[in-house]
Amino acid sequence: MASLKIEFATVRELEKKSSQVFVYGGGAFLVGLVLIFIAGPIGIILTALSALTVLGAIIYVSMLGKERSRPLFCPYCASKNDVYVSRRQFDCDMCRRPVIVTETGEPAMAQPIDLTARHNQPRQ
Repeated sequence: MASLKIEFATVRELEKKSSQVFVYGGGAFLVGLVLIFIAGPIGIILTALSALTVLGAIIYVSMLGKERSRPLFCPYCASKNDVYVSRRQFDCDMCRRPVIVTETGEPAMAQPIDLTARHNQPRQ
């Protein structure tokens, strides 16, 4: 199952991307139902393919739902991210900054924040 979750680091990311499949698959299913009455064979094929797509997405998401996740808070913006346990880095769902998970399981900044005041920086 490790290869299935390769592009998803957080549960929210999985939900966003899988919802697109359901929207497009459902839309194609409705278009296929309308086309059944207008152009029978094309409508039947489109309806069947979109139904298979939606069913495949349901199976895929249910398999990924079995993967354990844990809540981690972003060190930049303090938002809660449900991160899969096997992940060692992820992008925050809110601020999109990269976060590293340390060996102890704590989130850490992947890039330091420049806290120097702009008026104190040397001019170039």
